[in-house]
Amino acid sequence: MIIGLAVFFAVLSFIVSYRVVVGPTITDRLIGADTIGIFMSMVMLMIALEYDMFLLVDIVLAYAVLLFIDMLIYAKYFEHGELYK
Repeated sequence: MIIGLAVFFAVLSFIVSYRVVVGPTITDRLIGADTIGIFMSMVMLMIALEYDMFLLVDIVLAYAVLLFIDMLIYAKYFEHGELYK
């Protein structure tokens, strides 16, 4: 069941990659890239839970924090045109 969900999220990330490549605006591309990161972190989390690799859970949490921080940086940059304003 868990591996099936992991495969489902992997397929969804390939579908969202269309939005990253073809997205009409940079915002669509950033949201698509963030969604792919979230889906891949879910895949890693499900694999970690299936195979009892609890160190991978900590890595997934750190990866999720980095995804959140980089989206904040991108949002600030594209709102103001620079990072320090």
